[in-house]
Amino acid sequence: MHLLGCIPLSVLSLVSLVASSQVQWARPPTVQSSTLVDILNADEDYTLLLSLLQRTRLIPTLNKLNGSTFFAPTNDAVEHHSLTNGLWRDALTENGFSLFADNVQERLRQQLFYHLLNYTLPTLPTDSTPHVLETLHFPKPYVEPPTNEPPPSPPWMPLPQSTLGNKPQRLRITSRDEESWVGVNAFGEGGVKIVKEKAAADNGVVYGVSEVLELPLDLVVLQQPSLSYFRKVVTPSIQKLLNTTPELTLFMPVDSAWQMLDPLERLYLESEFATDDLNRIVNMHAVVERRVKWSDSFKPAVNFTSVEGTKLEIIVSDDKIKVSDAELVEPDIYASNGVLHLVSSLLIPPGALQLTPEKYLLALNCTSFISLIHSVNLTHLINDTETEYTILAPKDDVLSLFEDDGLPKKGTEELKKLLQYHFIPGKWLPKKLKNGMLLETVLQDVGLDGGRQVLDVEVDDDGKQASVQRNVRFGGAGSIGDHLEINNTVIYFVSRPLEAPSDPLAMALPSLELSSFLAAIFSTSLAEMLKTTPRTTVLLPPNSAFKRLGSLVSDHLLAASSKSDLEHVIMHHIIDGVEYSQNLVEGSQRTFATLEGSDLQLERPGNGTVILSASGGWPSMKSELFPKNMLTNTGVIHQVSDLMIPRSVELNVGKLMKAAKATTMVSMVVKAGFDWILNGTAPPEGSQWEQEGLSGVSWTLLCPTDDAFKQYNLTSLFENVDHLREIVSQHLVPTPPSSSGGSEPFDMYNVINNNRPLPFDELGTYTTLLSPSSIYGDIVFKELEDKTATGYMVGIKGARGTNGKADWARVLSWGRATTGGGTGGVIQIDRLLDPYHPLWWIAYGGPTVVGVMGIAPAVEEAKNSALENAKSFIAGGFGGASAVLVGHPFDLTKTRLQTAAPGAYTGALDVVRKTLARDGVTGLYRGMVPPLLGVTPIFAVSFWAYDASKRLIFSFTPNRTSESLSTAELATAGFLSAIPATLVTAPVERAKVLLQVQGQGGSEQKYKGVFDVMKHLYREGGIRSIFRGTGATLARDGPGSAAYFATYEVTKNMLTTKGSSELNLGAVIMAGGTAGVAMWAIAIPPDVLKSRLQSAPTGTYSGFLDCARKTIAQDGVAALWKGFGPAMTRAFPANAATFLGVEASRKFMDSMF
Repeated sequence: MHLLGCIPLSVLSLVSLVASSQVQWARPPTVQSSTLVDILNADEDYTLLLSLLQRTRLIPTLNKLNGSTFFAPTNDAVEHHSLTNGLWRDALTENGFSLFADNVQERLRQQLFYHLLNYTLPTLPTDSTPHVLETLHFPKPYVEPPTNEPPPSPPWMPLPQSTLGNKPQRLRITSRDEESWVGVNAFGEGGVKIVKEKAAADNGVVYGVSEVLELPLDLVVLQQPSLSYFRKVVTPSIQKLLNTTPELTLFMPVDSAWQMLDPLERLYLESEFATDDLNRIVNMHAVVERRVKWSDSFKPAVNFTSVEGTKLEIIVSDDKIKVSDAELVEPDIYASNGVLHLVSSLLIPPGALQLTPEKYLLALNCTSFISLIHSVNLTHLINDTETEYTILAPKDDVLSLFEDDGLPKKGTEELKKLLQYHFIPGKWLPKKLKNGMLLETVLQDVGLDGGRQVLDVEVDDDGKQASVQRNVRFGGAGSIGDHLEINNTVIYFVSRPLEAPSDPLAMALPSLELSSFLAAIFSTSLAEMLKTTPRTTVLLPPNSAFKRLGSLVSDHLLAASSKSDLEHVIMHHIIDGVEYSQNLVEGSQRTFATLEGSDLQLERPGNGTVILSASGGWPSMKSELFPKNMLTNTGVIHQVSDLMIPRSVELNVGKLMKAAKATTMVSMVVKAGFDWILNGTAPPEGSQWEQEGLSGVSWTLLCPTDDAFKQYNLTSLFENVDHLREIVSQHLVPTPPSSSGGSEPFDMYNVINNNRPLPFDELGTYTTLLSPSSIYGDIVFKELEDKTATGYMVGIKGARGTNGKADWARVLSWGRATTGGGTGGVIQIDRLLDPYHPLWWIAYGGPTVVGVMGIAPAVEEAKNSALENAKSFIAGGFGGASAVLVGHPFDLTKTRLQTAAPGAYTGALDVVRKTLARDGVTGLYRGMVPPLLGVTPIFAVSFWAYDASKRLIFSFTPNRTSESLSTAELATAGFLSAIPATLVTAPVERAKVLLQVQGQGGSEQKYKGVFDVMKHLYREGGIRSIFRGTGATLARDGPGSAAYFATYEVTKNMLTTKGSSELNLGAVIMAGGTAGVAMWAIAIPPDVLKSRLQSAPTGTYSGFLDCARKTIAQDGVAALWKGFGPAMTRAFPANAATFLGVEASRKFMDSMF
């Protein structure tokens, strides 16, 4: 068969080439023979080739050809090829027929046909342009089944039937480096070198080649370096398709084209889930038509249609060829079933290949997540490429931890809600996220009336908003690794599956600090209602809020008989509507309706604090809001610091006493006629209590427990109604209305105190209903060092002498009432306070015995008033000792001037001079022992009596409006303090004066000391002689003490900063010195008469007035002012030292006791 018509024009043009242009050969010219076989036989280099031709029955075919070209492999080429090709190696062996199962050895025949052209190539090309040749190899999809039958008829010529559209396989030839190469690529590279010059025969020519020409293989297995990525992603099914499809033209993108894809897209294509999309991609690059589309068939504006149906536009220009938007990188890579063209980019029309979020998630090891989504028919969320979503996806290794337990079953509604909670509408990149923000999810909750459920976000980036590495948590689940942004989708990989919010109680139960309020909810019938009521905001107080509410109020609310009140309180903590943190903290709304029917008032002080005010309770009942955004399927939960009581709940004294289990005290109150107090109502019209103006008063009841009455005969107690009323009155404290306003800043300590019926603290003193009729009706609270209970005690103020058996009790608990203006309530105590009826000397008594070693109290004081008396007494003693040490030299000078004969001294300095000359420095302190021993208790009694007198004035003015005494009242207290002090002062002053005047004017020293003075005086006139001058002492000290204490108090208050509790030494010294000057300014005349009375021999004066008359008559009125200079000189330092000693010692004792 002659196939000359198949010779392309480019090959025929080679016929005219001049023979002299051929490459010089290494061997001498071959003798011309009649056939190609003769030429091969004549050359020893082709013996192996002839053997293969014989094996394949091709000798007759070569002889039959008329005008052909044979690229004949030399012996070296055949041997070299057989080393790597088993087919050729076995064909060269004697017993190699086992590999040839057919009679014509078709496989080897086809390989040899690839070396034959059906036309003569008279000359070889001399330029570098590759020239295309058509061989006698017609590729077939398979070899015919082997047969043992002989060939039908020689010479078995090849038939023009092939997988290339019945076209033969092509071969390129070129000239490179002045040598000819055959089998090169489109760029003239590679190929096999022609090593033997042309040997011409009658039916063709032979060119010896250095290597066997390899048949073009299947498209997929072509080892093109630039197709490494495609070989990586190609699947076996695609590979089979490309290998078996005839007439295939494939425009394959090179590696750089695939690298232009997003890394995530490549990751998906490399996954096992991309088979369908890879098939589509290959089909968009494949053309299967009647003829293979080699590049020489490309013409301008030619369009091909891909297998997928997309249009491939061929654009031919002078310097390049473009296929659609891609450049043709390398054309015409020959294959057994078509041709491969390499292009610079993918030929995928925009939008033709939909890479959905599902595909990316599959590639990113989220297959279990995708499987769950398919089971509940939510695939639209992962296949929608138009809508923006943020997906929170757990990877397979995360979900594997929850397969057995922790995830709802596939296909269930519960699983559907859980998965919807992982999808957030919108693209939420990390830079847009803020800590505490809430994002709406796809989940639409019935508990939100079909509204979208939200998801809380936590962001920790150290305040760096633009930080690339931001630690983000969604619903408490951390994000793992970096987020991914894919078109309209953002994906975060979370550390665990997100749990959609459950009902409020289920969400709050894990918080142990909320257990008390939750237990209260479960004890009522509200639990189911709270779980199902849509769109609610629940405010939950911690366990400590019940303590701050007051134990009795808590006990009442939690009692089985008080369920109605408790339910109202619970409902008051549920806002009708969903209020997230941002609205509560930054919004403008101030009033929020509750399910209880009342409102909560919200305040925003401006410092980020949010305060809630209850609709009822006591005045200024407030609670701090702690926005938590604990999400539920019906809304949200926040925490509050304290319980809030609505106006519908009335807490009266009776309810609180019932909570205290004080049945005995309740009976006593009712029996005494105070049952109206239990109900929180006004006293009966026309009753004694109404007439006393108690209609608008709230009450605090000190309530002993039932155990407190074990030692009492209740029968006799209830029989005496008057005594019973007195006991109850001792326990009833009238409580004024609250003065706190709603504008006060919120303070946790104030909240704690706010729950008390009375703001009792360490020195809180309160009147009782018994106070108007008894100076011991008041009660006082004191803080205890023992904190085992509440840390407080309460007692009857001023009561003593009962060893603590009936006049004080420990505070056990308390509860504040909401009736009567929201003040008052019940204070539970462990002991009954019996009204106190002391003997008169106990009521106003104090130190009564003065001795050499000091003073001893008549009755041991065990209560607060006794301790205060002791402090006053001791502080006065310190003050007296200080006064003696500083003022005695001045006092000695004063006394000698007052008692000396006229002319004995010229003045105070003369007294000092003569005393120092006679007795030395110690002479100035002569007679100091009596005042040191006497003045110390004198001052102790004086300061104790002053404090006692002030308390006495307070007790006689119960309805006073001022907590401080006026100047006149201070002067009165000072005058009264001189009365008991005179009993000590008179005998001490008598002894002191006698010791001070002896020895002056040359008189003998009669007394050896103070005891000697007392002994002589007692011998002379008994007790009367010792107490001579008592009236004069009182006349001096009464007015003097009035001026003394009043001046000190007024001056110190003027010099001390208001509200200061620190000891101001300057103010004390100045006020003390001023007080001394004020006292001695009016006390000198009576002091002169006292000194003369006490130092004169017995019988000189008949009394105080006789002494005054004789002194004036003898020495004139000026004699009454003798010693004024020394007295005034002494007054300031001595009394400054006195008050400094008093205040310093009192400050020290207050810190210690």
